[in-house]
Amino acid sequence: KLPRPSISAEPGTVIPLGSRVTFVCRGPVGVQTFRLERETSFTYNDTEDVSQVSPSESEARFRIDSVSEGYAGPYRCVYYKAPKWSEQSDYLDLLVKGEDVTWALTQPQLDPRACPQ
Repeated sequence: KLPRPSISAEPGTVIPLGSRVTFVCRGPVGVQTFRLERETSFTYNDTEDVSQVSPSESEARFRIDSVSEGYAGPYRCVYYKAPKWSEQSDYLDLLVKGEDVTWALTQPQLDPRACPQ
């Protein structure tokens, strides 16, 4: 069984509008592909740019140069290590801070088709 990946954000999870954020996904060594998922699996970024950070750990970095309110919400990582995909990491909530308001999406509902009223 593959270990679950972890996800973190630099410089943090509360990012001023227009600033840069980097999501860091970590897993075991030998990962071929890291995938950063939005709150649904339908929106994601894949990278094969994986670096080994210790004898037992590898990571990939996903950089967003200028966040807008549309980037707020939960993110998670999965990875591919032949022959299969790992389980998902926990969710990480990105908050985007404007001059006087913070955009945050709540955790996804159980039914992905349910829209908040």
